Amino acid sequence: MTVHVAGRAWRLPDVRWQRLGAYDWVMILGVAAVVAIGIAMLYSATLRGGQTVRAWDDLVLKQSVFALIGALVLGLAAITEYRVVLALWKWIYLGTTALLLALPLFGTLLGGSQRWFSAGLVLLQPSELAKVALIVCLAAYFEGHDAREWKTIMGSAVLVGVPMVLVMQQPDLSTAVMLGAIWVGMLFASGVRPLHLSLLALAAAPLAMIVLAAGVIKPYQLMRITALLDPDVAPLREGYQNIQTLLAVGNGGLTGTGYAGGLQSQGGWLPLVYTDNIYALVAEELGYIGGVALLGLLALVVWRVLRAAGLAQDKAGYLIAVGVASYLLAQTFVNVGVVLQLIPVTGLALPFVSYGGSSLVSLMAAIGLVQSVIARRRPLEFR
Repeated sequence: MTVHVAGRAWRLPDVRWQRLGAYDWVMILGVAAVVAIGIAMLYSATLRGGQTVRAWDDLVLKQSVFALIGALVLGLAAITEYRVVLALWKWIYLGTTALLLALPLFGTLLGGSQRWFSAGLVLLQPSELAKVALIVCLAAYFEGHDAREWKTIMGSAVLVGVPMVLVMQQPDLSTAVMLGAIWVGMLFASGVRPLHLSLLALAAAPLAMIVLAAGVIKPYQLMRITALLDPDVAPLREGYQNIQTLLAVGNGGLTGTGYAGGLQSQGGWLPLVYTDNIYALVAEELGYIGGVALLGLLALVVWRVLRAAGLAQDKAGYLIAVGVASYLLAQTFVNVGVVLQLIPVTGLALPFVSYGGSSLVSLMAAIGLVQSVIARRRPLEFR
């Protein structure tokens, strides 16, 4: 079979099913362990003094079903030739952009943001799918273009800029920034010149001023920066989350208060405990040791993904792995950084742990793509 990627004809090996030993089972087991911990902590989050306050089938069971769907997606992505996926990158990009464009017309408004499509009992969040789609699209783009040239850099900036603008309109600034982080990681790995990278960094400051002047950053988002510096400025509004997460982490100490025994979480004081602040729940109930252990598992997964980049025998596979690693690293840093008061409050899930079907399934798809790269680590033949 021959497919065309970036103007080149690729003769694919005739492999219907890769041997099980071809995959990275350390990575897979690491992901499974983190997902299992996430489900266990979600169950703890549903308890208040030993009493379930949110229906089992509305949270824990759903996340378990999402995990099973994600495992299936991971398996399908792993046995699929990733070069075939790359060959479809333009269609993937157009489809993702179409979903983001359709949100203002058909999306569901929740919490002041229009980020989801309602699909019966579940919500589909296109911006989560966009992260994985962008990795595929940039890998295919940089495969056929020289990142040392300005026109390539500008072309990739347009590719990432369109979904970033659409996501910011939802509004979802944190996810837009995450798309930018994926782009920077993959651009750097593509061999961009240090001078060009420096010029991009210098351009970031005036660009930020333009964004502020255009009103893209809302007043409540600016207040989050103030609350980071002094949570007591608005202890019942913007500073509330800062104060409660710090209390939860402080309560945990070295060994924690015990599973389902957190004072802030079980008392109902910790906001967004199912999603953004689930690491605060881990730190309170499992303590410093439990929190570090969880981060250690996530670090193990990232290490194995970076190892896959080293094993890849073509640039596209290398870039897919780098993109997934950038995705995991950046999102973990932001989520944990918010809980530990290192950065202002923003709404990003902890990978594989926080509640959310779109996020979990998208992450599993990303890991599946990396597994496909690992399983097919041999040189290609060119016509």
